[in-house]
Amino acid sequence: MNPSIEKILSTAEEVGVGEPWFKVLKLPNEVFAIHEPRHHEQVISFLIAGSQKAILFDTGMGIKDISKVVRQLTEREVMVVNSHTHFDHMGDDYRFPHIFVFDDERAIERLASGWLHSEIYFDADLENFAEGYPKGFEPTGYEIQPVRKDQIHRLKDGDVIDLGNRKLQVLHTPGHSQESIVLLDRENRSLFMGDTFYPDWLYAFMSGSWGESILSVYYETIQKLSKLVPELDYLYCSHVKALADPQMLPEVATALKVIFDQSETNHEDVTIFGQNLTAHHFIGFSIVTKKVQ
Repeated sequence: MNPSIEKILSTAEEVGVGEPWFKVLKLPNEVFAIHEPRHHEQVISFLIAGSQKAILFDTGMGIKDISKVVRQLTEREVMVVNSHTHFDHMGDDYRFPHIFVFDDERAIERLASGWLHSEIYFDADLENFAEGYPKGFEPTGYEIQPVRKDQIHRLKDGDVIDLGNRKLQVLHTPGHSQESIVLLDRENRSLFMGDTFYPDWLYAFMSGSWGESILSVYYETIQKLSKLVPELDYLYCSHVKALADPQMLPEVATALKVIFDQSETNHEDVTIFGQNLTAHHFIGFSIVTKKVQ
C-alpha cells in the first residue's frame, strides 16, 4: 500500500460514538468510515458529508444500529446509497427513509424481501466474532429486515448525486454482483468502491439469489475503472481497510485476465458458504472463483 495511505489510516482521528461494536474514523474530505471490526466480514460503511445532505454508502450488517451512529456524526439529511444488496451492506437500510440502489429488478426485490435467517445463519456463528457476541445480539434471530418499496429509489449509470458543495457520480460496476456500483467524487479525487475492490479476498463466484459474478464482466469493469487512476488519490473500500491505493486497480485487471486465460498457478481449493471454490492469490489481494477443474 502507498505509504501515505498507511499514514492516513494510522493517524486518523477515531470518533467516539458510545457503541463499541463500531469503530469510526474521520478520513480525508469529510468522510467517516464506520467499521465493524469485531466480525470476520470487517464491513465498512461510509458517511460522505456535503454542505446540504450526506450519503451513507451502505448500512452494514445490522448487528448494531448504525443509524444511532450516523445521527451523532451529522445533522444533515442522510440518503442511503447501497453499493449492492448483499446482506452485510444493507443490514440497517430499513431504519432510513430513502434508499437508493442500482436499477436492477433482482436488487429491488432483495431490498423489499430482506434476508431470512436461513439464508445468512452462517455469519451469526460465534466463531465469526472476535470478542464474542455483542450485548443484546440474538444469533438465532439474525436476519435483515425488508425495506418498503416506497422507500426505494432507482439509480442509473452516470447519475449525479448533489450534496450541495460536492457531487458524486454513479458508475455501474458489475462483476462481484450485477447491480454493484461505485461512487466517483472527481473534485476530491476519490472512488467509493463497495465490494468491487478491497485489499483482501475478492468474491467473484456469486450466483442465484446472490446475483451473478461473471469474470469477463468483472475484468471489463476493472479495466474501465483503471482508466480513472490518474484522476484519483483514494479508494474507499468496504471491507478490512478503509483506504487503498488507486494503483491497485490495474493490478486487479491484470489478475482477472490471468485467471480468465487460465495462465495462473498460485491458487488453492477453499470452502466458503459451503461451496467448493478456488482462491487465486496475488500481491495484496486474492480473487475467489468457482472451482477450477
